[in-house]
Amino acid sequence: MAPERVVLPKNVSPVHYDLKLRPDLKTFVFSGEVAITVNVNEPTSVIELNAKKLKIQNASIVVKGETHKASSIESKTDQVISLTFPHSIPKGEAVLELDFDGELNDRMNGFYRSEYKDKEGKAQYMAVTQFEACDARQAFPCWDEPEAKATFSVALVIPFDLTALSNMPIKEMTAVDPSEKTVYFEKTPVMSTYLVAFAVGDFEYIETTTTKLEKPVVCRVYTLPGLVEQGRFALEITPKILEYFAEIFGIAYPLPKLDHISVPDFDAGAMENWGLITYRTVALLYDENTSAASYKEQVAYVVAHEIAHQWFGNLVTMEWWEHLWLNEGFATWVGTLAVDHLFPEWDTWSNFVVNEYQQGLSLDSLRSSHPIEVPVSDPHEIHQIFDAISYSKGASVIRMLSNWLTVDVFLAGIRRYLKKHEYKNATTDDLWNALSEESGVNVREFMNTWTRVIGIPILNVTESDGMVTVEQHRFLSTNDATSEEDQTLWWIPLGVSPKPTSLVDPNQTLKTRQVTFELPAHEKEGSDKSSFFLVNKNFTGVFRTNYSASAIRQLGSAILAGHPELGVAERAGLLADQASLATSGHSGVARLFDLIQYYKNEKAFVVWDLLLNKLDNITQVFSVNERTHTAIQHFQRKLVHSLVQDLGWDFPKGEDYLTSRLRGVIISCAGRSGHEDTAKEALRRFKLFMEASESANQESILHPSLRRTVFEIAISHGGVKEFEQVLHYYKTTPKQDQQAMCLAAMGGAVHDEELIQRMFEFALSKDVRTQDFMYVLSGFSLNIQARQQAWTWIKRNWMMLQERYEGNMGMLGFCVKIPVNKMADPEVLKDLEEFFQAKDTKDFERDLEQAKEGLRIRSKWVARDGAALEAWLAEQGY
Repeated sequence: MAPERVVLPKNVSPVHYDLKLRPDLKTFVFSGEVAITVNVNEPTSVIELNAKKLKIQNASIVVKGETHKASSIESKTDQVISLTFPHSIPKGEAVLELDFDGELNDRMNGFYRSEYKDKEGKAQYMAVTQFEACDARQAFPCWDEPEAKATFSVALVIPFDLTALSNMPIKEMTAVDPSEKTVYFEKTPVMSTYLVAFAVGDFEYIETTTTKLEKPVVCRVYTLPGLVEQGRFALEITPKILEYFAEIFGIAYPLPKLDHISVPDFDAGAMENWGLITYRTVALLYDENTSAASYKEQVAYVVAHEIAHQWFGNLVTMEWWEHLWLNEGFATWVGTLAVDHLFPEWDTWSNFVVNEYQQGLSLDSLRSSHPIEVPVSDPHEIHQIFDAISYSKGASVIRMLSNWLTVDVFLAGIRRYLKKHEYKNATTDDLWNALSEESGVNVREFMNTWTRVIGIPILNVTESDGMVTVEQHRFLSTNDATSEEDQTLWWIPLGVSPKPTSLVDPNQTLKTRQVTFELPAHEKEGSDKSSFFLVNKNFTGVFRTNYSASAIRQLGSAILAGHPELGVAERAGLLADQASLATSGHSGVARLFDLIQYYKNEKAFVVWDLLLNKLDNITQVFSVNERTHTAIQHFQRKLVHSLVQDLGWDFPKGEDYLTSRLRGVIISCAGRSGHEDTAKEALRRFKLFMEASESANQESILHPSLRRTVFEIAISHGGVKEFEQVLHYYKTTPKQDQQAMCLAAMGGAVHDEELIQRMFEFALSKDVRTQDFMYVLSGFSLNIQARQQAWTWIKRNWMMLQERYEGNMGMLGFCVKIPVNKMADPEVLKDLEEFFQAKDTKDFERDLEQAKEGLRIRSKWVARDGAALEAWLAEQGY
């Protein structure tokens, strides 16, 4: 039975908020007043609403022209205030009026301040909001639940020389006195509190307008002074994305404007506030000359994802947080669809198979995972489901469903769903109903196990006497599912190619424990050495496939021969499956290395990106055995040697995007594995780069896509001097993406104990934004020589970290999980368990459980496969 939700009583519901706020960017406080038009649904003398960290000064209610002051204002909990009135308020409309004060905090939630330096190096501040999931209550008293939709009229009283933004365009401005003005915004559509937004600061903007919509939409990118041209790429794609979504959703974007704004201090990647989308700077700004190639795709995707929410989430909103995946899974899928539409040459869907799809499957292979639709009762729990299940697995099952129904039918069902529920709330079942009505298929029956049951299936594929048997079971990375855990029978689109004639269902849907079919025709002939059959064509099915050794060899031969049926997604997906099965023990790591031998002719960036990522993971995990670690590095060097020479270090003007990305990952692998020529060239370029006086010269010496690799090589080969040079570059570069790169490189390369300590001290200094500590930890997690010390530092400073990330519990979970996420030592697991045994972990329970489970899996893997891997590498001469 689902736990009872912690929600407000339904006796009173909001209709409209008139909200006025006065933020003070010098004292970091704000005062406010709100008049909430409410419906009193049943007579009551007590009204409860959400307020957190607010001081309520006055409260009264106006009923039929008469004002009644509250006789008491009590904090029922730290999230709820209770207003008691001397007389019962009759059923009908009333206006609740409250005056309040709050803090412009520095915790990146609620109504908060973000610091930056002006041209003179002086500290300046902007004020901005981040209300999802339930922090609107930190800015004004409200019914802070997704279902409590209302309209909002916002007014901000600000200094005359600053700019104010909100969800809607400015209605009017009035002068309060020569130094102050009040900015009034147009009334919003009906919407949830978590989507209300405002920002105050010294902003610049660039703008454009849609050309293909019946009502043109003004699109702007706002930044701090001097950065606005870095928003040009995001601005250029915004009208195209708006027009594309209006076409495929069948509903025009309902607001007259859409603003993007970059925020220096921002906890998430971006937030889809209706009409005013807020972004971490690196997720919105892109400079063709100084940003790594990967950032362009990141910006395109994040912008598309957030614009998708303007319909899916904002226009139609989930009824409660357990349906979060409706927002995030769909926006992830359709955001990818939009990027593929705009940039087909980027091979975005293959990249999806390597990234989103793998993240979703990896997390759902843990016992500590959760269903896509997960019951959420308390606000404390909500942030823990903003993870790869809601986003990545959610998007992957939507991709699977859209492929099963066909994308055209799926989008027709989406149009039906949006039209029926616009300006209202909806559940997962509402989506299934719309898709079922449109397709004539019982979508709920297909999808319920995918969204309501934890885990994913593994398909064990065996061949005998010209027949193939496919059997489904629950897949766990520990490979120890009990019979109780293995009860689920998923509806699985098999995607066998070539399609067997004996499977009559065009969708090849496996609904039972197993199915047997004839080997595809060319397999039976057996004359062609590269003949093969493939399960999960295009990798649209959300499962792992466990082939026999002979089937793997046949697929490998087909890959080596360049068979056209094995596209980028299939080649990458096959490797990912085998790597996952090696980790779990369903297969062995030697079989994975055998398969890699067939990829010697590979040229696709997406495949190399995944292959090198998996190899790097093995290098990290098996580093406990120095001989094995050295041999794997030798294997890596040999694998990339010819490509390093073919690709070189320079990025020709006009080169295609995927070749540029490939050069970046190949040189990175060569550098990390100790490739001698790469190290020499890296050190040469590092010296020239640091000596170059102008940034224009620096760009030609060292392309941004190679900078992290080169900085890591320089620090690991050198020491204090090189560390100081990277530190100086960090402090003098104005670009946040370059700063993030420096932090990750320094964390990833320092090996001297004194430098490790210095790195942590610097990471906590005012020079590093609170949100950017994650880059340092990510670097340390990949640093074999420093990660144990990093984990020791986390333990020693745990109380400080708890205080630092109060209200940003996702970051606290990151501090738990990331430092140990490549370790394979049972002693670390024991240490982790003992350290948190007597501590309150409810705000990061999932992250902690995932950290423990990961350590168990990796330590078992090393114990099980260590000797076999060492033997394989020795046999091959490594």
